[in-house]
Amino acid sequence: MDIKEKYYDKIRGMGHRLTNNRIAMIEILENQHLTFKEIQKELFKRGYNNVASIYNNLEFLVKEKVVVELYIGNRKYYDLAMDNPGHSNESHIHISLKDTEEITEINDPDIFEFISKHPKLEGYDLEYIRIIIGAKNKDAN
Repeated sequence: MDIKEKYYDKIRGMGHRLTNNRIAMIEILENQHLTFKEIQKELFKRGYNNVASIYNNLEFLVKEKVVVELYIGNRKYYDLAMDNPGHSNESHIHISLKDTEEITEINDPDIFEFISKHPKLEGYDLEYIRIIIGAKNKDAN
């Protein structure tokens, strides 16, 4: 099944309408981490010009855990939430590359397993693990 279809099915399965605006947001966010302004710009290119509608649909997708908000530096980004142990709507590991302003991900369930079994976390039921790593490419001057 196509990854976008997975999200469409999730929205339909919750009894919600799969609007063209929601489809466009999912398409835009596939394999990207974008700010609201960047999402807005991409949607404007597709003819979706109502800022309130964009905001409301984005808020809906976050609330329904189709999209997750990430805070990196002083900026809020949006990312599709994937239902697998390495990258769920709750648990993420992102690397913010300072020299290129690129955001990449580490999708490794072993890391989450290692952290969740740490003795300091023994008495807790973890809801999520979110890690932001700031880095620069070693090859950059």
